[in-house]
Amino acid sequence: MVSGGRHLLFVMIFALAAAPAAAQEIQHRVVVQPPSKQAVTRYLYSTGTVDAVASVDLVARVSGTLEKINQKDGATVKKGDVLFVIEQEPYKISVASAQASLDQQNANLKQAQDTLARQQVLQKQNATSASTVENAVAQTETAKAQVAAAEANLRSAELNLGYTEIKAPFDGILSAHLSDVGAYINAASTPKLAALVQPDPIRINFTINEKEVIEIRKAMAARKMKIGDVGPIKVEIGLPSETAYDYSGTIDYIAPELDASSGTIAVRAAADNKERLFSPGMFIRVRIPATTNRDALVIPERAISSGQEGANVLVVNKDNKVEFRLVTLGEAVGSGQREVIKGLSADDRVVVQGVDNVQPGDVATIVDKLQ
Repeated sequence: MVSGGRHLLFVMIFALAAAPAAAQEIQHRVVVQPPSKQAVTRYLYSTGTVDAVASVDLVARVSGTLEKINQKDGATVKKGDVLFVIEQEPYKISVASAQASLDQQNANLKQAQDTLARQQVLQKQNATSASTVENAVAQTETAKAQVAAAEANLRSAELNLGYTEIKAPFDGILSAHLSDVGAYINAASTPKLAALVQPDPIRINFTINEKEVIEIRKAMAARKMKIGDVGPIKVEIGLPSETAYDYSGTIDYIAPELDASSGTIAVRAAADNKERLFSPGMFIRVRIPATTNRDALVIPERAISSGQEGANVLVVNKDNKVEFRLVTLGEAVGSGQREVIKGLSADDRVVVQGVDNVQPGDVATIVDKLQ
């Protein structure tokens, strides 16, 4: 009985001694994974504003009473559509008067030409003086000048009559009208009737800083590339309320010089707006694909922690001890992956699960998965 009791006591003492070690082993279990190599595109980020490719004020070029407004506020109009009509009758009268004046001057010219022809015949018969012929020539030339002046007056009157119709210079959306039917429009002081904006395509104005410009130029120089070699430079566009960049455009202008006051270069891109998601004046997010690293190191974002010193990860060394590493992060890659620019090598064993189970200096137990 005594020996049996001692045996049971020894078993209990051994179990109690082994329990903390087993619990500690379970507590320090982690799943590790080396960084994977992927092609990662790095971007330049900016905030831009949307601008219309074409936007004009519709102004009256002649004065008169506003007779018609042919389109509703906000209507989509086509190039050539008559949008506003100013009282035409006074200008029609001016055209008729100018036409009558031209007819009269043409009659005077014909009379002068006939007189000149008769005097030239008489001159050949020595029946008239040279001075009389010269006078007929002068009258004919004067009549020609008066016809030209009358033609110009008629053309001016016709232009003014044409200006009574304010037409759309391009396809676009009409703003709210600023004068009502019956109002007198003074072309000299208050000529604006409305505005017309072309909604598609759009332009996006943004800037990139001097450092980013230099990085792009260095990368291109290292690859012995010129701007013309890369073709149109694509721009990815995101709505302010979203995180993705679901829309795209191409750069169509880069300022030739740096703005010394801000240290930036102005850039402009063009993009389709068929769905009318973008409006002039809207702020949007922009990113430009700059360089591509074919051998970038990528790890799961769940392995990354943040502290006062910055982003960090835990790594298990060859002796299975946990180490603390500060890392410099790059682009987000795919779903839940992040590029690491500095702080890791391809051979490092990064703790991707069980980060809360260990601390730097602990001896980790590496497992395939955590239960």
